[in-house]
Amino acid sequence: MKILLCALLVVASCSFKKSQLENQKMKGHEELYSSPDEPKIQKLGEFEKRIVIAATNDVHGNYQAQTLEFKDEHNKNPQTTKVGGIDAIQSYYKILRDTFENVVLVDSGDIFSRASSSNTVRDFYSTLKYDALTVGLRDFNLKLPSTMTSSSDLFKKFAKDSSTPLILSNLYELKTARVVEWEGTKPYLLKDVGGVKVGIVGLIPDDVVANTPVHNRVGLFVENMIQSTLRHARLLRSLGADVIVVLTHQGIDCNSELAAEAKLPITKVNFEPQKQNVCNLKGVLGEYLERLPPQLVDVVVGGRNHQKMANFVNGTLVIAGFEDGKSFSFAEFTVNTKTKKVIPEQTVVHQPVMFCHEFFKETNDCFTEDTSVNHLKRIPATFLGKPLEFSSTSPVEEPKTSAVFSKEDVAKGLISFTADIAFFPKTSGQSQLFIVAIKGSELLKVLEEDFNRNRGGQWQPSPYIEKGNELILSVAGMEVEKDRTYKILTDLESLQVHRTLAKNMSNPESMALVTHSWDSFHEDSVNTSLAAQTR
Repeated sequence: MKILLCALLVVASCSFKKSQLENQKMKGHEELYSSPDEPKIQKLGEFEKRIVIAATNDVHGNYQAQTLEFKDEHNKNPQTTKVGGIDAIQSYYKILRDTFENVVLVDSGDIFSRASSSNTVRDFYSTLKYDALTVGLRDFNLKLPSTMTSSSDLFKKFAKDSSTPLILSNLYELKTARVVEWEGTKPYLLKDVGGVKVGIVGLIPDDVVANTPVHNRVGLFVENMIQSTLRHARLLRSLGADVIVVLTHQGIDCNSELAAEAKLPITKVNFEPQKQNVCNLKGVLGEYLERLPPQLVDVVVGGRNHQKMANFVNGTLVIAGFEDGKSFSFAEFTVNTKTKKVIPEQTVVHQPVMFCHEFFKETNDCFTEDTSVNHLKRIPATFLGKPLEFSSTSPVEEPKTSAVFSKEDVAKGLISFTADIAFFPKTSGQSQLFIVAIKGSELLKVLEEDFNRNRGGQWQPSPYIEKGNELILSVAGMEVEKDRTYKILTDLESLQVHRTLAKNMSNPESMALVTHSWDSFHEDSVNTSLAAQTR
């Protein structure tokens, strides 16, 4: 299939912003996913208190600083900058707590990594003084140590050793017919923070059962999310909760439609939290938000699709940041202490803030995806008007990285499972592998979409052949045939962000490779006769 490349190019102004909305352009930006200046904090009335809910999602055990490599139009050589790492994160949180006295810090799931022990995960959240956590889809699908038989063993060990409560509101043990009562877990949390009572619910997504092998959830039952929310939120309100927070590892897409209309990357759109009808509500979280009674829950912290969310949906705020410990989200709520309710018109929603180590002088942030910016000159990063302070040593142990996911491992996987092409994640290689059977007509749409969304580099071997101003879509050097069925080797992490591929898991020829991740090709020689669990 041939596509005119010129149709993919957008020419835009290079002027910088006066508000976040002015970052919604192809070339140029300023303070995109950074908050360097001292905030203008609204004065509170006699019966008002302010509370900040701050959150991370999809950290995946990334506790060390990450080096981002990138290029721009002004410099021949590749450049790098660092984001994340516990030292930087700790500095951002200290400034947040110093600026806003009452802060609640939570994580909505995908907290574990096979490269990091449960003790490392424990130390990370304890050191940073998180108030509550829950678990996500990938946490149920990690390759477990030989000493553990199911995800329950991993969660039990973490909860028992951790000082941070693990909230599992809708996870039941079948043998007791009760919400799990493991040491260190809670069905909900009610916490007084500066005179504001904050209730926290942690929900396992409704689709976890369908996306988790039986042996990883044996003996467990997941209650419907809306039923659990109704019961726990009303209980928390009766106990005096002023603010209700729901943690659940799932996402809605509030960016793609806007990006397609504006012909912009998804990171350059969606800066109006109150704008309606921008979020795609098809899916588990969308259906949940549509059914949720108004004002029952004040904020839902999501994740999974690795896209930002900072949107009101049917009156409920939904927030999420970027994956792998690169950013966090936060919002300010004002509570009327007489009515014990949030004052909606005084809620301040912030865009995700990246954990920058330094800023590019031209943009006052560390956003690297805009090639029109000259990234050469750097300045120290600041947050809320204060400089960052890095400690010299990290209290969290360096995770062991004996297995390093690479493109060579992808190639081994293609050979082992006789797949036609592979789509692999940008981050880790630790989640379960799948074979997705898909018609060529649908594959063409997927490949075109990924090229436009800068995900083309995640396909191997590359299906893109550029000839002049034409783009040819191919598999193994041959143009894609619309009526042919192709086998795509991919993984759970990629399926979470790729709806079209996930939809095709219902194809009888698709299958889950329950014993394999990308890293397994690095660690072991693969026997091609290994059994796969057919979906």
